Amino acid sequence: MFEPTIEQSTVRNEVKPAVKVKSKLFKTKSTDLIPPFYLWSGLILLAIFTLAPFIYLFTSSISKTEELLSGHLIPHSPTLENYYKLFTGNGAGEFIAAMKNSVIVSLGTTMLTLFLAIFASFAFSKVKFPFRNSALFTVLAMQLLPSISIIAPLYVMMRNGISITIPFTSFILFQTPPLLDTVWALIISYTTFSLPFAIWIMTGYFQTIPKALEEAAIIDGCSRIGTLFRIIVPLAMPGIAATAIFTLLLAWDEFMFASAFTQTFASKTLPIAIREFIGKHSIDWGLMTAGGFIASLPPVLVSVFLYKYIVGGLAGGGVKE
Repeated sequence: MFEPTIEQSTVRNEVKPAVKVKSKLFKTKSTDLIPPFYLWSGLILLAIFTLAPFIYLFTSSISKTEELLSGHLIPHSPTLENYYKLFTGNGAGEFIAAMKNSVIVSLGTTMLTLFLAIFASFAFSKVKFPFRNSALFTVLAMQLLPSISIIAPLYVMMRNGISITIPFTSFILFQTPPLLDTVWALIISYTTFSLPFAIWIMTGYFQTIPKALEEAAIIDGCSRIGTLFRIIVPLAMPGIAATAIFTLLLAWDEFMFASAFTQTFASKTLPIAIREFIGKHSIDWGLMTAGGFIASLPPVLVSVFLYKYIVGGLAGGGVKE
């Protein structure tokens, strides 16, 4: 019988680990869609593609103007001068005012949207009335309209003030003063395109709550409103939290309505304040990148620390009772 030599045995033992590693990387299990090698390669490329703009924004914000204009990706002499100018320079008061306006508008839009969406979602999910499904799909269809299509009528409404009249009469029940260049103009306009999405998501989540709990509350003497706030809302908090996060992020980053409805820093938000660094003949790249990095921090932090609520709320809303 032929017996392998020591050299042949060593080569064979070295080949076996390589074969095992290759099989683990390129062999798919019954539960896998693609081999692990291609999966991790795709995830790494996605991470680079996603994080590269944010990292470049930060490195640009700590670079000097000369290095930015020369095209250096990595600053040779990092500095915080741009941030210092942003908060202590000539336009520091206007930038801080824009930050305050963004916070007010984002929180105001979120609270108003949730207040209206909770009642609407409860009606669509728990109350039977004619054409309920058709009305729900109509609400969703409002989300499909491009925002630019309603900016003209909203501008006229904000310029003249919002009025509530008795139909087919000239009797005015409620009239607001002109709302242009106020935070209320942004809160109301942002609610118009965030409310349909909020109603759709929360309706799906409300439908996951067992009807037996609602019936038990009614037997114990709760009214419809009492059942909503004592039973439905506490159980639907993950879905409400996910909706609030999405609404907050949407209002924080909005640019088009803020550009149309604001004229002074009494109501301008961060996206508009950052655009102000673009002059007629020059662009202040240092201040613009520093302001952009500051404006991008809240959405990033919210997404990182509250992603569980986002995923849990959306996943829970996909399961109907």
